[in-house]
Order: sequence, then structure tokens, then C-alpha cells
Amino acid sequence: MERCIRQGIKISLLLSVCLYGTCLTGCRFVNEAGDNGQIKIVSWNVQTFFDAETSGLEYSQFRGSKTSWSRERYEDRLDRLCSVIRQLDADIFVMEEIENRSVMYDIINRLSGLLYGDHMYRYMVFAAEPDSAIGCGVLSRLPLGTMSVHQIDNRTTSKQPMLRPLMEVPVQEPGGSGSVLFTLYVCHWKSRVDGDTIAEFWQAEQATLLSQRLKQGNTGTGTVAPAIICGDFNRDISGFTPVPGKPDSVYIHDTPVQSGWLLEDTVSPGSYWYQDGWERLDHIFATGNIRYDRFTAEATGEWAVLHESGQQIPYRYAVWNGYGYSDHLPVSAVLDVGA
Repeated sequence: MERCIRQGIKISLLLSVCLYGTCLTGCRFVNEAGDNGQIKIVSWNVQTFFDAETSGLEYSQFRGSKTSWSRERYEDRLDRLCSVIRQLDADIFVMEEIENRSVMYDIINRLSGLLYGDHMYRYMVFAAEPDSAIGCGVLSRLPLGTMSVHQIDNRTTSKQPMLRPLMEVPVQEPGGSGSVLFTLYVCHWKSRVDGDTIAEFWQAEQATLLSQRLKQGNTGTGTVAPAIICGDFNRDISGFTPVPGKPDSVYIHDTPVQSGWLLEDTVSPGSYWYQDGWERLDHIFATGNIRYDRFTAEATGEWAVLHESGQQIPYRYAVWNGYGYSDHLPVSAVLDVGA
């Protein structure tokens, strides 16, 4: 199911455009979590997950005559990733830093031999900018509607960097009714590789775009449309403006959202380990009538290693020896979507 749209948004010349999307459909599927109004969602930056083909867009350590990257190492990474997906057993599994749609198909094919019945993922979408090295993908047990993809087009600056697009996917009720449970938004905001000032500027643009899209679903009568927003925002939760009187909520631009990191019973210290300290860069936000039952950074599997401080930190993937998983921990949430 692919559809392209063009929709002008009057914010710093923000444009919405459709890039690439694919849904695996054709099966009627009833999900246990969807039946009782509760779903589990996982979001994970899987760290530069390239395939075994050379396109020229890969990061330098994955190409050239001196690289240790190979088809065997790609196959090993696929096996490890699919093992994690199986163990975390989410209804919706979101991934950042996937190279292309072919990797998503490889993941689906591997999982077909590991998962059965209601545990299978029958729906998939992927999006990336043209000529970008990496994009984002979603696996879902719940039916997905037609994806739209939105991007910033800011011509008030000298040069716009390559930015990951915002994915917007309607998640439908199981059983084939086509009714939308909520809208899923997937983000991977500008990193700090070019410095904090540049990152903050472009993250503010991305926040404005996301806020505008969240408002599109509201009715105008004070009802906030249900939405789940997840991904790697490259911004700690402390970098968002708190909502007065709501200790579990922050603003994305001027739109209030609930954060799993701010729940009273959330004990996870972070999802990204940097310079011997935790950062909470990976988020699952919620709006509307969606409520949290649980949120955590998953640190008890083989994708985490014991640090000398006694903490379980991400088992970063190393190209040179082929060991590891990712430099981020997966974050997961169990949410009531029928509250």
C-alpha cells in the first residue's frame, strides 16, 4: 500500500511528501493485545544496520577493501536482531537506522521461521530520504493503514542537512473493521554530530513539524486524537519543556505529550550510555486517551553487557570483530489504547 501526498504546512516552509512505504497485507489477524485494549510497543535504534550489498551510501567502516563487514557478518546480525525481536515480543516493533526496505524483508523472512500464529508480524512499513544511508522501519501485528511521510524544507538557512523523515501510520483495530485505534509517529531527529547549536536548530524544526501533524488529528472540540510517538530523538527528556501541573508530560513544540521516562514507577536510568553516563534519548510519547501501564529500557538480555560500574549498558556493535548488538537499549511500553 503506497501513496504519495503533497501537503504544504505553513511553518518555515515545511513540506509533507511521501517517500517509500510498504505494507505486508492479505491476512485477517486478531491480536490478543488489541482485543483487551492493551498493546506492547518497542522502539530501538539498532545502530547502522546495513545489508551485505554495497550501494556507496554506507558509512565508511562498512565499505571498501579494508572493511571487516561481510555477508556472513550481516547474516549474524540478522540472527541476533531477530532473536531480540522474538524475545521482546512486542505488538509493534519500531527500528531506527535500518539501511533500506530489503533489510526489512530479510528481517521478516528470518522471523517467519521463528514466530507462529498470533506472534507473527503481518504488516511492515519503511521510510528513508532518497540517497540517505539509513531510515526507519516498523513491524506490526496490528493492521496498518496507508503511511504518509513528512519532511522539512527550510530554505531560510544556507544548507539543510540530510534529515530523517517523520513517519505517520494509522494503526487499525484487529478484525478487519478498518477503524483507527491511534496514529503511530516514528522519529529520528538530528544528531549532535555537527555540534549542539546545529542540532538544536534542526530538532526545533522537527518538533514543530511533529506538533503540527499531531494537531491535524484533533477535532477542534478539545478532544485530543490518540497517538503514540516513538524513536530516537537525540534529545534527553530533560531537554523538553515540562507541562505545568503534569509531572509526567512535556511539550513537543507547543503540543503536550505524556512521557514514559517521567512515570512514577519508571526506574530505568537511560537508553544510551555516553562518557560513563546515561542519556534518555529514545522515547515513547502518548497523547489522547492512551495511558501507560509500564515503560522501561530493556537491559536484561544479551544485547546488554555488565559495565564496571555494575550497570547493564548497551552492547555496542563493532564492525571490526562482528560482536555486539547496538549502542542503544530498546525502550518498551505497555499502553492502554482503549482507556
